[in-house]
Amino acid sequence: MKTFLCNMTLILGGLVAVQTTYVQADDKALPKGYREVGQGKETALRELCQATADTGLFSGAVLVADKGKVIYRQAFGMANREWNVPNTTDTRFRLASVSKQFCTLLVMQLVQEGKVRLDDRITDHLPYYRKDTGDRITLHHLMSHQSGIKDFTSSFSYRGTTSRLSFGKDEFIKEHCSADLVDDPGTIYSYCNAGYIILGRIIEKVTRKTFERNLHERIFEPLGMTNSGYDRNRYVLAKRASGYTYGPFGLDNADYIELGSSPGAAGALYSTVDDMFLWDRSLYTDKLLNEKHRMLMFTPNRDVPEVKAAGGRPHSVYGYGWQIYTRTHPVTKRRTKVINHGGAISGFRAMENRLVDDDAFVIVLCNQGDTYGDSKVWGSVVNLNTELIHVVTGQPYRMPGKPRISQEQRMYEIIKAEGVEAAIEWFKTKGKKAAWGGTHQVLAKQLIEDGRVDDGLRLMESDVEATPGKFWLLRKISQACLDNGRPEKALIFLDKGLKIRPQDEEFIRLKAEASDQQN
Repeated sequence: MKTFLCNMTLILGGLVAVQTTYVQADDKALPKGYREVGQGKETALRELCQATADTGLFSGAVLVADKGKVIYRQAFGMANREWNVPNTTDTRFRLASVSKQFCTLLVMQLVQEGKVRLDDRITDHLPYYRKDTGDRITLHHLMSHQSGIKDFTSSFSYRGTTSRLSFGKDEFIKEHCSADLVDDPGTIYSYCNAGYIILGRIIEKVTRKTFERNLHERIFEPLGMTNSGYDRNRYVLAKRASGYTYGPFGLDNADYIELGSSPGAAGALYSTVDDMFLWDRSLYTDKLLNEKHRMLMFTPNRDVPEVKAAGGRPHSVYGYGWQIYTRTHPVTKRRTKVINHGGAISGFRAMENRLVDDDAFVIVLCNQGDTYGDSKVWGSVVNLNTELIHVVTGQPYRMPGKPRISQEQRMYEIIKAEGVEAAIEWFKTKGKKAAWGGTHQVLAKQLIEDGRVDDGLRLMESDVEATPGKFWLLRKISQACLDNGRPEKALIFLDKGLKIRPQDEEFIRLKAEASDQQN
C-alpha cells in the first residue's frame, strides 16, 4: 500500500503549526484485517472496545483523549459478578505496576526539594539494610530497575504464601528484599518490585509520613484525584471492582493478596480512568514537578542493556517508573513516541500510554487476570491498547480475533471421549508446553474437582515426567494424592522430592502425613 503525507499549515494564535496526516492511496487496499479510522475516531474506538469485550477476555473501563479532550470513555463487563453489578467509568480498579510512576514522582519531588539525591544509597536512609549491597545501590538504580536485587515475586513461595501474609515494612524488606545480588548495580536492566518497596520506605523515612499520606498530600489532593488511593483489603471502598481470574473453564474469584506488605509502593494503588486522565494532564505542567525533574523520569536510561526476560535489547528503554520508546505502525510506518507502563496483579490488568508528541492519552483498566502461566487476558489488554493507539493517531487498525478453544478444553474433550492417555498422546504431537513447567496443572485441578481424580493425578504425573527436577511439581502432586486418599502414591513422589531437597521441611511434613494416612 502507498501512503501519502499531507502537510497542512495552520495559524493558531500567531503560532504556525504543521499537522501531518496519512491518506490512503486509491490504487491499493489495506492489508487484510485492517480498517481505516475514517472521519470519526469515536466510532472506531467504540467498535474496537466492544468487540474486545465480546471476546470475554476484557472487563473494565477505557478512556481515550486527543489534544487534551476526552473523545471516548466507556465501561464493560461486571465490577462484581456475584451481585451482577456492572463496571462504570468511575469504578475503581487496581493499577498494579502502573503505581510505580507515582512512587517515582514522590522521589523526584524530594530530589527537587533537596531532601534526597539520586546517588543516595539505600543505607543512607535505611541503616539496617545489609551494608555489602546497600552501600552500592542508589536511588537511581532502584527507580531504573538496575539495582541487581532479586525480585521476590519470582520465588516459589510468593504466590501461595508470601503474597498472602502481612509483614511490617522493615521486616518485609529485611526478609524479602535483601537477598544476594543477581547482577552488579548499574550494569543491566532487570525489572524488580523489591526496589520499589525499598523506595516507598525511604520516602516514609525522609518525610516522616506514610507512603499513603504522601500520595494524598503531594499528588491526589492537588490534582483532585478523589477516586484514587492506596488499596487495603480491610477498607470499605465504594465502587471498588472485584478481581477475577479467567481460565479455560470459566471465571474464578482472584486469589487474595495482602497489598500493604507486597506489592506496597510497587503496585498497591487504585484509580479510575478519569482520575488517570487528570494525572496525565498534570505531567505536561509544573504543578507537581518542574520540567527538569519531569524529564528525568521520561528519559530512558540507555547506558545499560536489558536482561533476556525483558527483551534483551542492547539499551534499556526504562526511565524512572516509565518505559519510553517509539513504535512503528506495521502498515503506514508512522512512528509514534510512547511513554508507557503496564500492570498485572491478581485479578487485574492495566495499561497506560502517554503519546506526548500527539498530545494523546490511552488508559485501559481491567478487572480480569490470567491463571498462572497463561496470558490470554494480558494479551487481550495489550492488543486493545495497541489498536487504541493506532485509532487515536489516525492509523489503520485491526479488530480482535475470536478466542480459540484452549489446549485445556481440547484435552478435556479428548479425555471424556477417549481417555487420559489419548489426551497425553495428543499433547505430545500437537500441544504446547509451558515454559515454567506444570503445563497441565489447571486441567488436572478441574478434573479432580469434577470427580475424575485418577485422570487429574495422571496429568500431574505427566508434568513431573516432563520436568522431573521441578520440586514444586512434586509437592503439588504429593499434596493432591494426600487430599484424595492416595498416600501410597504420594510417598513415591515425596521420596523423589527428598532426593532433590533432602532438608525440605514441606517434603518432610508431607511424608509424615502420608505415613499417618497409611496407618
